[in-house]
Amino acid sequence: MTAATACRTCGTELREAARFGDGCGAPITERDAHAEYKQVTVLFADVVHSMDIAAAVGAERLREIMADLADRCAVVVQRYGSTVAQFTGYGIMAVFGAPVALEDHAIRACLAALGVQEEVTPLADDVRERDGVELQLRVGLNSGQVIAGEIGSGAFGYTTIGEQVGMAQRMESVAPPGGVMVSASTARLVEGAATLGEPELVQIKGADAPVPARRLLGLGDGHRAAWRAESNLSVGGGRCRPLKACWTVPSRATAQWWASWAHRALARAV
Repeated sequence: MTAATACRTCGTELREAARFGDGCGAPITERDAHAEYKQVTVLFADVVHSMDIAAAVGAERLREIMADLADRCAVVVQRYGSTVAQFTGYGIMAVFGAPVALEDHAIRACLAALGVQEEVTPLADDVRERDGVELQLRVGLNSGQVIAGEIGSGAFGYTTIGEQVGMAQRMESVAPPGGVMVSASTARLVEGAATLGEPELVQIKGADAPVPARRLLGLGDGHRAAWRAESNLSVGGGRCRPLKACWTVPSRATAQWWASWAHRALARAV
């Protein structure tokens, strides 16, 4: 049987040769490792002017900043149910709705996007005071159908592939510094629950014509409170609360990865 990386029922990371999910007790089958279509919302967050920051602070300090940023972002996306997330070199990508199906994946992604921007504020204040540079993020969201599963033999882990993933990255590229931009598909799913800016047409890479997008300005406190109440329900109560899964990375490995990235980034900036 091909090993799966995350339980399809609860999203918890699977031990090698596990026959049941540790979080929910559901049996693990060969189908768990296969690719499948999923309705998801994808979040991309990226550091603004990362190369300028690299040149200003040096490789070691850059590693510290980015490691801190990655840890803060990981906490936020886990809080709102993302069990598939990865470093992108300059920020993060998180998926809501795979491997665990979530009816409110777009709302959760919006909460996470706003939470990431809130969480980076104290770090940005520290970087401004210590290093004299501005640390800001752009965040983009897009919703739609993707293919989710393991890549190749599984060495690259569980991930999502498809046009919708690329569109989320394009939304991030046109977001204002410190802001969140959502695609038309995400806007439709959260309209009425979220406060959105006026529709606008934005030019993105790879598109012949401008595409519609909207700024995410906020989300009602009622939705935050409702999600917190739901997240307190246990697996045994009939709902699954996603736990740490594909995002969990040993701290030493994280530090080594960021150190390598920081040196490459500084070399490109110089």
